[in-house]
Amino acid sequence: MDIQNILSELTAKFGNSFDISAVTEHLKGIDTSNFSMSEIIEKVKGSGLIGDLDGDGVQESVLDEIKGKIGGIFGK
Repeated sequence: MDIQNILSELTAKFGNSFDISAVTEHLKGIDTSNFSMSEIIEKVKGSGLIGDLDGDGVQESVLDEIKGKIGGIFGK
């Protein structure tokens, strides 16, 4: 998967909750063809480039952040 496709998927999942240029620089040094999208997300998140997505002030696992964000949309 090339960097542009990865950035598109990250934007679709996380909106503007990350610095595109920082993620691009980070991914330039990684052969992304051998990783799934979930593995790429974990690598980017592990580098601190994707943070508190749900706005609760706590940086959690990607799944928990997404759950929190979805819960916030529905008022939970």
